[in-house]
Amino acid sequence: MNVFGGLLADVEPSYEVPIDDLVGDVLIPAFSNADEVRVASAYFTSESIAQLAPGLAGYLNGTQAPLRLLLSPVLTQQDQEAVRLGTSNPREIVERIGPQLISDGLISVSSVARHAVECLAYLVAANRLQVRFVLMDAGQYHKKIWLMRSGSDWLGVHGSGNVTGRGLLENGEQMTVDRDWADGERAARRVQLLNERWEQTWEGKSPNGITVEADAAMAVLKDLSTSRAPTSVDFWTAWKQDAGAGLAPPLPLSRAGEDGLHTAGTHRLAVPKWLNWREGAYAHQGQAIDALEANNYRGILAIATGGGKTKTSLIAATEIQNQQAEPLLVVVVVPTSPLERQWAADVRDFGIDPVRLSQYPRDKRNTALATVSLALRAGKSRTEVLLMTSKLFNGDESIRDMVATLPPNIRCLFIGDEAHSLGTDTFLQNAPERFDFRIGLSATPVRQYDPDGTDRLFAYIGPQVFEFSLEDATRAGCLVPYRYLLHAVELSGDEWDEYKRLTQLIVKAGLSGDDDGRSASSNTYVERLLRQRRSVLEHAEAKLPLLAQILREYGPANVARTLVYSSAKETPTGRERQITEVNRLMSSLGVISHQFTSDETSTPANAARILEKFAAGDYQVLTAMKVLDEGVDVPQTDTAFLIASSAVRREWVQRRGRVLRSSPGKRSATIHDFLVVPPSMEDETARKLVRNEISRAEEFASLAINEWDSDGPRLNAMKQYDL
Repeated sequence: MNVFGGLLADVEPSYEVPIDDLVGDVLIPAFSNADEVRVASAYFTSESIAQLAPGLAGYLNGTQAPLRLLLSPVLTQQDQEAVRLGTSNPREIVERIGPQLISDGLISVSSVARHAVECLAYLVAANRLQVRFVLMDAGQYHKKIWLMRSGSDWLGVHGSGNVTGRGLLENGEQMTVDRDWADGERAARRVQLLNERWEQTWEGKSPNGITVEADAAMAVLKDLSTSRAPTSVDFWTAWKQDAGAGLAPPLPLSRAGEDGLHTAGTHRLAVPKWLNWREGAYAHQGQAIDALEANNYRGILAIATGGGKTKTSLIAATEIQNQQAEPLLVVVVVPTSPLERQWAADVRDFGIDPVRLSQYPRDKRNTALATVSLALRAGKSRTEVLLMTSKLFNGDESIRDMVATLPPNIRCLFIGDEAHSLGTDTFLQNAPERFDFRIGLSATPVRQYDPDGTDRLFAYIGPQVFEFSLEDATRAGCLVPYRYLLHAVELSGDEWDEYKRLTQLIVKAGLSGDDDGRSASSNTYVERLLRQRRSVLEHAEAKLPLLAQILREYGPANVARTLVYSSAKETPTGRERQITEVNRLMSSLGVISHQFTSDETSTPANAARILEKFAAGDYQVLTAMKVLDEGVDVPQTDTAFLIASSAVRREWVQRRGRVLRSSPGKRSATIHDFLVVPPSMEDETARKLVRNEISRAEEFASLAINEWDSDGPRLNAMKQYDL
């Protein structure tokens, strides 16, 4: 698994210190998740390790690999001359000077600096710290390199900044970041050369100097050896002591911690200056905030896809924060990893890096939780944001335990995105009551087939306090207008026979109403029959030949920015997955496509790469089943083929929202829908089938700009089935 790929997906290729946060953005998250670390530095001080103490604690507890340091000790002019002339043994000089580098940390008034030395001492006790000094024949060893490995992936950070407090945080330095798995062949080659030359110097094979073991410095650390690995909790305890003593915490001004926690300066949400939420196309956001405030920030916002519901909830969080002096914890729960990544970017726009718990194994997750808890307890005006998937929130009791044990002066806000997905026993039976404020977000908060789950969800979060529909979003200009093209697909004789057989079983089991997406039996047997019957419609064999015909009419070379939705239901006996058939069709037509399902989105970095390539035009088509339904942004899309539509009305709204999102230069969108019809209108079963399909077509057509055109859905495909 490429851990670095997820953590470092958004890093910049170059960092200018002190303007950019090299430590918080790159070094700490990489350091705390690395399998191996190699460092080369022209200067070394114990204070510099204090800058990385949270990441170092994660490294101590997350791997058994060594930390190897190649350093240049600061020599007096007399010592330099003695080494150059050969009048003094270089080892003697290193033995005299080396311990001072460590002792400085021991006598420091800073608790964080002493904590850093304790981390080094533990590494010595565990035989995991190796330090060697480099003495050049002429001049000074002046390299500044960080090499970190996770699995087979290497990160190289190199430039002008030393491993010192000033070098990392204060001096005007320039550092380059190379990821050998993501930045191309030249970057991979640079990392390879840095490793080869670092290893050459480490082994004492450099033609221009000697490498000396730092035995005396290591002896000082051995005297301090401890059997317990310091943790990030220890670090934050030390940080709190420094803060209480009036010492400036030696940390980056914007971030520190295992995944980018702010620790100094202002650590509060702030609405971006460019966000206009009281007037214009997004004036509804201000109305939604007013509705939430009137209900003490407990309630559900039914805002259509593209209406800015994520930013609306973050504005609400900022308002809550600004209306009180107490610390605030914001817990955001989302259904999928790609959506979590989008949320992280939005939270950063509001000035805080969220703690993305889904990225970490349990031990490091617990450390991050403890860090957040201590940070909240340490400051009066502080906001922390925890971001995770609903699967993690439901499955990890330590998250709920941390929230439950926070003192009452710390206020807690829960934000549930795609809130309809939370109306299950898994969530509701363990939903913490500790949250003072609760906000649910969903374009369609009512759960189909589950009125009890809907009622319980509303009872926990609060009532629906505001609605901004797809029609509202289109009229306001938040979404682009669209053309709706309807294509009739006739079932084969065998498919129609199977549909009627399943219908008879459903009626015999006691359900006589239409499968209209509004109601169904609570009987699991009936629901299984309904899914099987719906699968017959979704997998109708005539769909793919019709899709091929339409694409040929477009001209395969002209196909671009297109989504194709296929069925997620179990396939009929003897059939491949529909998405596999679609992918094969795209290949046969010469259309460049990529599948985008839960398999491809299991790692955030992989999902991000696919979406970036699609946005850049490298992929003409994305083929999907359900993963794009839950809030993932693909605003460049202007065409969608719905070859398989379920009876779930929520999906109708979500899928339109995917293709209607605005984007620079995008003026409109086109939706192709496949309407399944029986071979003949021979009986009531046939008429019910058409009614169900027409209900979706009517809803889609009602907002389409071509609704009443001569070749539009009303006067073309739907007219012949007007019942």
